[in-house]
Amino acid sequence: MAVSSLSAIRDRNNDTPYNTVGELCEDLDKLKNSRSTEPLTRNCLDFLSSQIETEDKLKNINSLVEVILTKLGDVNYEITRTGVSLVSKISETKQGEKIIILTHCHSSSVVKILKEVHRMGIKMEVYLTETRPVFQGRITATELTEAHIQSTLITDSEASYVISHEDRINIDIIILGADAITLSGDAVNKVGSYGISLSGKREHIPVFIASTLLKSSPVEIRIEQRNEKEVWADKPKKLKILNPAFDKVPGEFISRFITEFGLLKPDEIEKTIRKNYPWIIKSASWRTKCKIKETLKKETPYLTYLHLREKVNKRNHLIGKFKLTTEENLNFKEIAGGIAAESSVGTWTKVTTQFSKVWERLHARVLEADKKTGLLTIAYPLDLFEGGNIPQLIASVAGNIYGLKEVKYLRLLDLEMPEIYVKSFPGPGVGLVGIRKITQVENGPLVGSIIKPKEGLDFRQHSDVAMEVYAGGLNFVKDDENLTSQIFNPFDNRVRMITKKGKNKFNDWKNRIYAFNISADTSTMRKRAEFVKSYEGNCIMVDILTVGFSALQYIRNKNYGLVIHGHRAMHAALTRSPDEGLTMLVIAKLARLAGIDSLHTGTVVGKMEGGKDEVVEINDFLRSEWYGMKKVLPVASGGLYPNLIPSLINVLGKDILMNFGGGIHGHPGGSKAGAIAVVQGVEAVQNHMTLEKYGETHPELKTAIEHFA
Repeated sequence: MAVSSLSAIRDRNNDTPYNTVGELCEDLDKLKNSRSTEPLTRNCLDFLSSQIETEDKLKNINSLVEVILTKLGDVNYEITRTGVSLVSKISETKQGEKIIILTHCHSSSVVKILKEVHRMGIKMEVYLTETRPVFQGRITATELTEAHIQSTLITDSEASYVISHEDRINIDIIILGADAITLSGDAVNKVGSYGISLSGKREHIPVFIASTLLKSSPVEIRIEQRNEKEVWADKPKKLKILNPAFDKVPGEFISRFITEFGLLKPDEIEKTIRKNYPWIIKSASWRTKCKIKETLKKETPYLTYLHLREKVNKRNHLIGKFKLTTEENLNFKEIAGGIAAESSVGTWTKVTTQFSKVWERLHARVLEADKKTGLLTIAYPLDLFEGGNIPQLIASVAGNIYGLKEVKYLRLLDLEMPEIYVKSFPGPGVGLVGIRKITQVENGPLVGSIIKPKEGLDFRQHSDVAMEVYAGGLNFVKDDENLTSQIFNPFDNRVRMITKKGKNKFNDWKNRIYAFNISADTSTMRKRAEFVKSYEGNCIMVDILTVGFSALQYIRNKNYGLVIHGHRAMHAALTRSPDEGLTMLVIAKLARLAGIDSLHTGTVVGKMEGGKDEVVEINDFLRSEWYGMKKVLPVASGGLYPNLIPSLINVLGKDILMNFGGGIHGHPGGSKAGAIAVVQGVEAVQNHMTLEKYGETHPELKTAIEHFA
């Protein structure tokens, strides 16, 4: 990676010479960030940038690249020489017996040492791990056998057994490579290295790390979690798989590092780096020179936005809580100030149009900036916001700040809004209490269904399935998120057919809810909502994120008197990462402001992501008192089936709507039987009986729990 990156810079310069240092540094940053866990590439590129501080030195790029490439070759030679000398000395103590070496994964440094040892005629046998899940050990095995070195491949889980001498294989030394070295003398290498070195320590087998000190990192290396499919491509849906790329070998387990400077103890690493590669320690300052306009410079006014531990009046401030991650070598508090500036009245430099009185009144204040936890709290004066305008709110607290270069990751955790701002929005028109009034379900959970398959049924088939589940006792039925008005199931036909059949079939049709998905452009949404109302429908559904909050607000402000059911399709693109985006709690607050009456929030026990604490917190908010705004009905939907009902109610309570799709339509007896089974499952919980016991006298439930077990 280091060689190819340096060559790429040289080739680019040959094709189109660099005109500015900033231009060069942009390319260097791209290459460094393409493999952030590989310090060798970063350190080589940092050295290059440290030697080219001004435009007049750009002419030296190609010659510097050649110097670095030559240095890398010299480094590899010295590591091999040091390693061969080590193995040779240990071999001499064997008195003619072969030396037995164990290695892990694939390290070109280790392979070069072993090949040279073999070339010198030293008797040797190598044990090497296959290195799951992508089997890099097989690369080592191929290279060693092609060099006619006696080698034995073992499974990763067998390594500790081989080291333990229990199988009478007497390993003499362990030689590992390294992806990175810490200043404290630890080594980061392929996962499994920790266990091997721990076993070696216990069995008094010396562990050596063959690596250049150019792989040293002054900042903590993030352990990459690789794709689960590498381990098991078709794993069971509910199974979680951990697949870390690396682990860390503590310095206390390491006998010596095999380096270009000879054999080094772990506690000699930092001193040697400072002496020979000082730019690695100083790399943060070199990186600062590569930042362009958006970079936080020392002369920027960002620190003036810090008001740490200051108290503000929450009645006229909106409080944003964030999780911020930056590069280790950057000033966390200054970046926090930059976020406050960018989301309020500031910019990257002083401007002549900024007046001190206005700045003092309107600038956002950083109340908390904890680098250790990443927690960042910013207070925004209320005058920064237009009442009743969600797009403007989002543009401020979740807008440009995500694009700042010095922000590695940013996540909006929560928004605390004062009463006057909350009351500038209408909120739900019907709300939780209104939905219970429509359905006449005063206590216990409401039970609903999504028509499955989500697409493909024509409007007649679709309406037939809806009538089946209503006949099974459900209160609520809905379109799925991507069914709108396709050619096989036009919206108007679906509305006509369902409302007509519902009125004819059920005397209590007015107490049953059907959520018609009106999601489209705003003009079409208005027409569809009015069409539903004209056919005496009582509910419309909106994909709140794909249509946008402005479209949702537009429909709510029309005051149609319809239940607005909110589907959160696309939320995971924003909420799923623990470090980036925003939380579902924030989306739920915005949806309640905009006027949603019921909202999908997660199931905990179903197929959709969302932990227990997170979902409970969201549901508690939706059902809480909020300056007189109507409460929202939380919806649990996604991967539910009757067997999960007790757990679902136990975790989320009874003030919810439980929506079942495949868990109803997958019932062996059909959709009606599936709906009956779900209703019976709720009855079992309300009667304090197990599903199995209740199923003894309720055949639909019994069949369901056996089928979905």
